Amino acid sequence: MSKAARPIPALALLVAFAVAPVASADGVTLHVFVPPDPDEDVSLAATTLDGNLPAAIETPSGIATAPDPQRPPENDKMYTGGTTDDTPDSTYEPDRDTSQPNVENYEDPFSPSTAPFKRLRAYDSLSADYTLRVADKSTSLITVGGDAGADDEPFYGDFSVEVLPDELVRIPSVGPGARILKMHVSPTTQVSLLRDGADNWFMRGAERKRVRVVMQLAIARATFGSEFRDATWDELARKMPTDFARHDAQAEQVFAAIGVSKSMRPRDALTKMVEYFRGFQPSSDPPKSHNDMYLDLALSKKGVCRHRAFAFLVTALQLGMPARMVTNEAHAWVEVFDSVLWHRIDLGGAALDLDNDLDPTRPQHQPPKDPFTWPEGSQDNSGQGLAQREASANGGQTDPNAPPDPNGASALDPNSPDATSTSSDLPASKVEAELVDKTVRRGKSLKVKGKVVGDKQPCANVRVDVVLRHEDQAAPRPIGSLSTDADGNFEGSVIVPRDIPVDDYDVVVVTRGNKTCGAGRSE
Repeated sequence: MSKAARPIPALALLVAFAVAPVASADGVTLHVFVPPDPDEDVSLAATTLDGNLPAAIETPSGIATAPDPQRPPENDKMYTGGTTDDTPDSTYEPDRDTSQPNVENYEDPFSPSTAPFKRLRAYDSLSADYTLRVADKSTSLITVGGDAGADDEPFYGDFSVEVLPDELVRIPSVGPGARILKMHVSPTTQVSLLRDGADNWFMRGAERKRVRVVMQLAIARATFGSEFRDATWDELARKMPTDFARHDAQAEQVFAAIGVSKSMRPRDALTKMVEYFRGFQPSSDPPKSHNDMYLDLALSKKGVCRHRAFAFLVTALQLGMPARMVTNEAHAWVEVFDSVLWHRIDLGGAALDLDNDLDPTRPQHQPPKDPFTWPEGSQDNSGQGLAQREASANGGQTDPNAPPDPNGASALDPNSPDATSTSSDLPASKVEAELVDKTVRRGKSLKVKGKVVGDKQPCANVRVDVVLRHEDQAAPRPIGSLSTDADGNFEGSVIVPRDIPVDDYDVVVVTRGNKTCGAGRSE
């Protein structure tokens, strides 16, 4: 902390912050003054450069930075229409190839990263030949607006779509029951968002145009891991599709193998079903033939994610339990309804690796504790296990039970070695910062602007963290995050916590950098 810094005159000064490392444009070190205001709510006030989306959101998985809403669409990662598979008429046909794939391609549109659980296609009914489909193909409009609730988890979505005026184009969602709080479409065009009866999402445009869509989303965190409600079969029956094909004789054989029946509570039956289908094993040998696809897979206990999810769905529907099979290009899992909430349940059988371009600075989603058990050794082949391997390979977190600590010294400490180095040993970036606000109250915003420049060029679309450092505290305190634009500039507001003690603090702006820019700090 610099004691020689000159203060900026202000009235009613009760709390002084010495901002030693952050210089103004004319090179004079700035001070800000923070009188107490205990009645103000603490909330992030920073927005993206277009003023529509928050520049960063705090999540249980760490701080997520908003994507740049002005970036053009990516032609090589475009959701397009024109096929039946892109509409509510999409179907799924099971297969007998039970060998485990080594690598799957994957495009990840969410932050925190939900890989490999991007929700793209969901099926909740079946035909006589075991083809899966959507029971209610009618669509309804998805409204945009509202706020995240206390039990919600926030996400950003960022993807490119070729919208069509007369056709629906399938787009990803973060999970069942997700809501869109804010949305930005670039270039500007009129679009409609719709969902079908299985909560598949679609987009339609007023004209044919390729656009980039950036969203702020919210979803009940319990969706990703919570106890199944002790519902009755009658309660579950209200959500059951009415037109699915019955396979009673085959189902009775599978019920007996699992040890379930309608005489059990649904919650107990679900526990046994999850345990059974998580016990499947990949195999290069085809399953024993019973002249019935469902029996071949369910009784042999052979298969990867899609075989487990398919057989689980058939079993659940025959038992009277509302369920869905959910798939994307890399993984498959199930959702089960407890009469109040849809639960995402991973049955395992994931690929060994993903072929994608995950951003290592994007936090990896850390779901709540899994309420169901895994057979010994099988969790490594779960979707979450695959996510951990990818995070490790990309320099991210590897402990599924340890979300990032935003107060940790290694995360934001400007004096930590990790704050000025990256896994690729890129040169440290130069961080220029200026405090725009000369007077601020606790619990209110502090406006900061500046620029991040790498070794050879400005650092575009990187996160910058604003932290308070005190000489008597081992770790700095983060007070908010912003993101740079395409030219490396950042400008926005962060919130000074209202519970911070009266004292002098250094304000430091830190960036972890990205694949092309090294980490750096404003000193």
